[in-house]
Formats: sequence, C-alpha cells, structure tokens
Amino acid sequence: MKSVAAGAVLFSIMTLAMPALCAPAAPPPPSSDVGLATHRAEYAMTLNTTRMSGGVTGASGRMSYRFGDSCDGWTVENKTAVTFDYADGGPVATTWDYLTWESKDGLRFRFHVRSTRDGTVNQEIVGSAELEGRGKGGNVHFTKPDAKTVALPAGTLFPTEHTVRLLEAAQKGGHLLAKVVFDGTDEDGPFNVTGVVTRLVPANSNSSPAIGKPGVNAELLSAPSWFMNLAFFSVGSKDAEPDYEVGLRYYLNGVADEMIQSYGDFTLKATLDKLQPLAKPEC
Repeated sequence: MKSVAAGAVLFSIMTLAMPALCAPAAPPPPSSDVGLATHRAEYAMTLNTTRMSGGVTGASGRMSYRFGDSCDGWTVENKTAVTFDYADGGPVATTWDYLTWESKDGLRFRFHVRSTRDGTVNQEIVGSAELEGRGKGGNVHFTKPDAKTVALPAGTLFPTEHTVRLLEAAQKGGHLLAKVVFDGTDEDGPFNVTGVVTRLVPANSNSSPAIGKPGVNAELLSAPSWFMNLAFFSVGSKDAEPDYEVGLRYYLNGVADEMIQSYGDFTLKATLDKLQPLAKPEC
C-alpha cells in the first residue's frame, strides 16, 4: 500500500481543463533554498469511502511522519499502522514503514520500504538511486527483494524535490505539473505523477481543522497553502485510471494536512492531530 506525505478531496484530473506550466529554460536552483520546515506530524487514519464490491467495510489506525534535516540531505520517516475490516473475513492488521534520505541537490536518494500483514512481512524494498545531473536520467540499484538495476529517464525527480517543484509551481500561480517521480515504493521503477493545484488558501487563514488541537503547533499552519491532487501512473501504462491518488492541502513549508488516499475501491482519510517543529542541526 502507498502512503504519501501529501494530497484534499479527490478530483478527476483527467477532465480538469487547466493550463500546463511551461518548462523552464534552465534547471531551477537546488531545493535546499525553498524553506521546507523540519517537523513531526501524526495523523488519525479512518475509512473515508468504500465500494461494497471491494470488500473493505472499515479501517482505522495511525500514521506518523517525520521530515528532518541531515545537513547534506532531507530525511523522511513515515510509519503507518491500519487495521482493515473485510466483509468476508476478520480484521487484518497492516503496517507500512518508509525511510528515505535525499540529497539537497536532488541527485541522490536512498530508501527502505517494509510492509507487514498480520505481523508477517509481505514486502521489503531497499536500494539507492542517483541522477547524472539536474534534468538528466540515472539509475536505481535495488538490493531487496532482488539485486538489480533499473534505468531512470531524463527529468526524473525524487520525492522531496518533487514536493519543492509542486510548491514552486503553486506559488507562481501554476495549476498543473506532470513529472516522472521515483520514490522507492515500487521495484519496477518510477511513476508518472500528475499534480493538479486546485485552490489557494492565503497565509494566516486559521482554516485548518487541526488549529486549536493540543499538540498542534499553529505557527506551522500559518503559511500559504494549496489544495492539490496527485495521480500516480505506472510508467508506460496505457490505463486512463491512475494506480492510486492522493488529495491533500500542502503548506508552503511542506506540511501536509487534510489528506485523502484513494486506492480505487476505497479511500482513507488522514486527519492531522499532532504537529511539532524539529530542531535543525548545526551544520
């Protein structure tokens, strides 16, 4: 199962008539200059919608997200534990752990993904990736589940760099950003990710549902924010429907709120209920 620290109520991006961003004449500056806030967030996970044909009748759990600064790179720790109820069986406890490091120039990436079902590991993906330069291609070197190398096409982005590009685009008034993204969650390689920016919420609006909750730092929710929808398609797929979608509200500092993850037959809602800043290291 995918878990992304980023997406709002889901929209059909295939039918939205919005102008695409023009490709820049030169690569943008390194992502270390965009002011991402190191922080720790926790979300309550609940079933949002379901189709009876899919069999999922309930879901509940927690997701924790930690975005840190290691001086030479950004670190992400995402841990999700959700118990699903099924119409044709008992509850199933699942976990999903996602650990990554990404260089601040956006060219190097390390990842470790592990998921379990009722305590049994059913997937583990480990490896590293590098790009030959900004806007260029590169390679992924997997060590688990099998040792292999997969080529990355020119223009591939890693997750934090992709988040930065989305926020830069939104800040400039853009509405659509389509990129190839490798996030380490699929051993077959990267995804084509279509990001649609749907609505701006001005700074200091105090409109987040998390404002006022104990353990929520309101200052981190004071930046301008945008509702976005991200649709993930397997590279080379001819299917008009995405593999999965994430809707969310993204703040300019990289904090995510009001998130909905769509898996076709059901959607999960992630409700922010804890948010605190992390101290930056002395580099």
